[in-house]
Amino acid sequence: MSTAQKAMRLLAVLVAGCERLTEPGRDGEAALFRGETRLNALMFWLRNPDYLAWGLLDLHAASGDQGLVDQVKAMLEDEEPVLRRDAMLKWRFGAYEPIDDEMSILFSAGLVRTVFRPAGPKSAENSFLLFPAAFDLEGTLADNPAYRWYAERMRIVLRVAGSLLGSTLKERQYKQMEYATTRGHDLIPPITHRVVERLAAMAGEN
Repeated sequence: MSTAQKAMRLLAVLVAGCERLTEPGRDGEAALFRGETRLNALMFWLRNPDYLAWGLLDLHAASGDQGLVDQVKAMLEDEEPVLRRDAMLKWRFGAYEPIDDEMSILFSAGLVRTVFRPAGPKSAENSFLLFPAAFDLEGTLADNPAYRWYAERMRIVLRVAGSLLGSTLKERQYKQMEYATTRGHDLIPPITHRVVERLAAMAGEN
């Protein structure tokens, strides 16, 4: 995937996961995306459909919504865990990939700017300001198949993530043994086989 394509994917995540401001910010920003930890957590689910599928099954277990199971089955039938998988490296605090090159494209186009903001009583991390041009560009990309897929998939990702903080989302992802036991600087392996087994077990219970 080219840097430009990665920048388009990053834009889709930021636009979907941001908080729109009721009025323009001090520098003219229209929205805020809170925290690079949350960004990496959402990006991980976007790039790893099998982990996202597990999250959907967790939602089904809590809600009983059969549509969530149907979504997982469709993802498996379309071979998304293979065709759409884009593995991420494990670092100290979970899945991570540098975004400097992609962010430089978005910044130079006047779409997004990185800011360093408090993330808690004793910590801080990068957050991202989104400017009106980012939403204007999103509108022009509505007919772009790649961007449209990212945008539609982010709606599913956010259904799993809700409004939880990045630290909480990371804790949830760490509950997967494969994720938790991956050594630093190694690729986080898939869990597709366990998703299939879980579906089969659920079918046997009905």
